[in-house]
Amino acid sequence: MAARILVIDDERDMQVYLRTLFCRAGYEVEVAGDGAEGLLRVDSFHPDLITLDILMPRGSGVAAYRALREAAATRAIPVVVLTGLSDQATLLRDLAGLPPPELIVEKPIDRPVFLRQIETLVGASR
Repeated sequence: MAARILVIDDERDMQVYLRTLFCRAGYEVEVAGDGAEGLLRVDSFHPDLITLDILMPRGSGVAAYRALREAAATRAIPVVVLTGLSDQATLLRDLAGLPPPELIVEKPIDRPVFLRQIETLVGASR
């Protein structure tokens, strides 16, 4: 069975890009347009890994990350934070008191490196 990746991102172009990238790499992919929708999809899709945009106008990525890490059912799912923020110190401050994400990736993504990192994280979580 293919590993499952949930993409949580409000940008339609990024949703299409990540879905295409992951599907071509053999993953099963679901997409959510904001943090609130993403949390609902986690319950029904049961992903092996989540990519999460932090800056979203609705359903903040920070709030979604906090909810994922605080719930016993989801805290072990690897989360890859995708961000346009170049200041990772600000991001980590926003996530203070929580375990750090398994990976923080700045946009634009270096596709080959990113896919290797995803493969490693998915392999470790299964």
